[in-house]
Amino acid sequence: MAIVKGSDLMLFERSGESPNFKYASLGAATNHTLTVSREVIETSNKDTGIFGDSEAGKVNWSTTSENMMIEDDYDKLMDAMLTGKKLIVAFSIASNADSIGGKPEGGWTISEGGYEGEVLLTQLDANAPDGDKATYTATFTGCGPLKKRAK
Repeated sequence: MAIVKGSDLMLFERSGESPNFKYASLGAATNHTLTVSREVIETSNKDTGIFGDSEAGKVNWSTTSENMMIEDDYDKLMDAMLTGKKLIVAFSIASNADSIGGKPEGGWTISEGGYEGEVLLTQLDANAPDGDKATYTATFTGCGPLKKRAK
């Protein structure tokens, strides 16, 4: 069992048409989070006595990306936010991770595996502290299934 390094797990945006999909990571990322939750439907009734009972409900998912501000990336996300354009994102390990020199020439490439789905950008926060770097956080809400990518 291999431990996954946080620096190797990234959020990629998918573009293009099958079978020639292209994946690009958002630049200067500092953190990515994938959150998956399930609603609970209470099914307690007189037959369950003093004990509660529940069934599994809908699955909801979202992902966030925290990044240092790169104007082109931020502008592209702001456009998606304002137009309501759905995106397809993948949460996966970069196949060319572990580069001691940082981002490889040509950018990060996605490996097989991970999870993928369609999202709406539902929150975009820009932070511009005095005397420090500007950053942004993008929150994407899943629209439909989160699918395991083939290995």
